[in-house]
Amino acid sequence: MNRLFRANFTRLLKDYVFWLISVVLFGYAVIYMLNGCRQEKSGLAGGGHFLEDYYFQFAIVIGLFAAVFITLYLSVEYSDGVVRNKIIAGYTRRSIYLSNLLLTFCASFFMMCMGLLGGLVGIPTFGVWNMGAFPVFVCVLVLMMFLFAFCAIFTFINMLLQNKSVGAVVTILVFFALLFVASTMMNRLAQPETVSDVMFTAEGVVFDDPKPNPLYVDGAARGVLDFVIDVIPAGQGLRLASNEVAHPVRMLLSSMVLAVLVTIMGIFAFERKDLK
Repeated sequence: MNRLFRANFTRLLKDYVFWLISVVLFGYAVIYMLNGCRQEKSGLAGGGHFLEDYYFQFAIVIGLFAAVFITLYLSVEYSDGVVRNKIIAGYTRRSIYLSNLLLTFCASFFMMCMGLLGGLVGIPTFGVWNMGAFPVFVCVLVLMMFLFAFCAIFTFINMLLQNKSVGAVVTILVFFALLFVASTMMNRLAQPETVSDVMFTAEGVVFDDPKPNPLYVDGAARGVLDFVIDVIPAGQGLRLASNEVAHPVRMLLSSMVLAVLVTIMGIFAFERKDLK
């Protein structure tokens, strides 16, 4: 497996798509942070913000960047007959699968570091993190682990689907499906307990008496939604971007369990897959 990983790593360093995506993610983080700095200086953001309010915004899209890279990188395994050649050379399917997963995570981790590096341009405006060093470390750890979970999911898809186009479509759809589910749940949790109708009169805008909001989630259902958001990698990304990491241990354990389970299922399926 070590030789496989070294070969994959050598190939990665020559992969222009990897470097292009890394630069784009770095640029995304820089542009978003500079826009936040502009709003803070002009007063458009209301003032009183800190570096962490903008720093992890790229966590929302890093899963998409990882999905694009993993799809393009692993699709070559089948289209160029790389998998077949590795098996002929005597490598086990398990070592092939694990080496690809490790490589995709290392590449995604580098992209993550580029995003973190790009966000540092906000320090002259906001200063360093107001939350302290340890909470920042925890947030970075959460980011790293849910990114690993994303890599496990995307590797699972692309190691089992030999068709490049199908793999790309499924991978992107899975990411957006997870993002949609997580954002929908967060919107439900953000609903207020009561709402007031707005009436326009000759005297101006008048608010009616508050009444229960039918969209408000209460009781056990609220706890379930909160838990599911912390389990979904895209949900963790949304919460990290919003600086709402209330249960970091739960997030870390969820990402770890999800990554392990998906990897076990992926190895089991890949070992029994009919390679054409």
